[in-house]
Amino acid sequence: MVNQLERPEVFYCYEWARAVDFAFHASVKALLILGYDGDTLVGVAALAADEPQGKVFFLSGATADYCDFISSPEQRPEFVYAVFAELHRLSLRVILLANLPSDSATIAALRAAARTHGYSVFQRPGYECAQIVFATSEERKSVEQSVRTKQLRYNLKAMGKTADVQVRHSKSWNDIAESLAGFVEAHIARFLATGRISNLVRPERRAFLSELARLLARSGWLVQSRLMIGDQPVAWNYGFQFAGSWFWYQPTFDSGLQQYSPGFCLLSKIVEEACHTPGINLVDLGLGAEKYKKRLATGRRFTLHLTLTSSTIIWVKEVIRHYLASAVKAAPRLEDVARRALNQISRVRKRVRSDGPLSMLRQIWSWWHTALFNEVQIFFSEWTDGAGLGVSDSDSFAVAPLDLKLLAVAAMHYFDDPAALTYLLRSASRLDSSDSQGFVLVTADGAPVHFCWVTSFEGFQIAQLRLALKAPSPDSMLLFDCWTPKPLRGRGHFTRAISQVAARISKSGKKAWIYSSDGLVPCNRGCERPGFTPRFSLIRRRKMFVANQIQLKPLISGSTPMDAPSAA
Repeated sequence: MVNQLERPEVFYCYEWARAVDFAFHASVKALLILGYDGDTLVGVAALAADEPQGKVFFLSGATADYCDFISSPEQRPEFVYAVFAELHRLSLRVILLANLPSDSATIAALRAAARTHGYSVFQRPGYECAQIVFATSEERKSVEQSVRTKQLRYNLKAMGKTADVQVRHSKSWNDIAESLAGFVEAHIARFLATGRISNLVRPERRAFLSELARLLARSGWLVQSRLMIGDQPVAWNYGFQFAGSWFWYQPTFDSGLQQYSPGFCLLSKIVEEACHTPGINLVDLGLGAEKYKKRLATGRRFTLHLTLTSSTIIWVKEVIRHYLASAVKAAPRLEDVARRALNQISRVRKRVRSDGPLSMLRQIWSWWHTALFNEVQIFFSEWTDGAGLGVSDSDSFAVAPLDLKLLAVAAMHYFDDPAALTYLLRSASRLDSSDSQGFVLVTADGAPVHFCWVTSFEGFQIAQLRLALKAPSPDSMLLFDCWTPKPLRGRGHFTRAISQVAARISKSGKKAWIYSSDGLVPCNRGCERPGFTPRFSLIRRRKMFVANQIQLKPLISGSTPMDAPSAA
């Protein structure tokens, strides 16, 4: 049936719908509407319904680059009409159809069916999908020459200094299953490095890719491509070969080799190989208008987003929302402000849902009280070679230097914790800094349970004090931004981690310090300090938004201000 469409796509096949249902059945209720001519199946609408909200949408809308009704173009109007009759009978007021190709025969059929059944239609642009088309032998030669650039040769040569560089394509399920975990980890790490959260942090999305690969591998439609340096993959593409196209669906690469553009090198080699593959006449680069796609594209395809509703109010809201968003995007500064405001509103809503409105009101009162009249006291403690260590380390825990790989593992563990994801993004942005180093405490099975950072004491900025510190000695190092995921707090991970990190600092011939705002180093007030001795505190008083002078206070007898951390 898919082959009857004007533009067959792998996204329309049964295997895709089956994989979506397998992975997302807990949150997405499939609604299949089948059209028959006598006893012959002639049409399939793979939809999903949110009955309490009265909404319906494409079952594959969140995973597929193209979505459509499945039937021959000649039977499309009659089939779409029948689908709308059924949706109207089910009292589904809102129909959201994303990623519908603009060249599909469905567009005209939708408008006619919607009018008949009392649905208003609002159509807006979706995505521009870049494509590399080579239908003739001349186009194949031209495309092949265009990707064989001097820059490509330079990058491949640079990456090949340690081992041979080659491209491997896997189509069998066994081969793909073995390499899928590495692809997922690299994808999440790459997104963190660019300040984003990959959709692969969610187990449902990973389950979808795994099940889809298993199903499509039976027909040879799935192709996982990897750029290898020796036996080490440095770029991946989870793609498809179907009905004459090679699809660039979900690519990623090792951020450590970003200067050599390994992802673009892999794409160039795929295009080059596609030009020599009989039956392949285009490489579809999919959704998104990234610059590298435009460099190679010789054609493009557009998608549309349609909202069809029987409610005039909902239709008006959709129109206003679209044009307001378009106006905001036209002014980059305004868009940035709007995004920050929406993110803040989203965080507030999540906080209210998770902790309740009273917790939010307490936080607002605390902020105002601090702004009007408050005293901030920051305590500084020095590592004293483990004296008084109250928590013994176990062989099941170890501290390791923090890198993108461990951040990716953490993102998969704490995917549903907004605070965790915010911390991981902040840590990823700090990895490239030469001023600090991150550490993570991991269990025997590799689960990260606590994070902390180390930097030079000299010049460190503490937000509560709004000043740069002067180090008590040139070899002083400061532990900061320590964080344990909320579900794991109270288990001694903080104490165990900072004591191990402090011991490392001490072995390197430097002095380890840590600061806190409550005078206690461990998270739990009842825990014994893990080898840290309180030395000094800095006090900053505020009255009616105006900060008074910072005061330094020794915490042990015999200390002098000359030994203390102070304001620079």
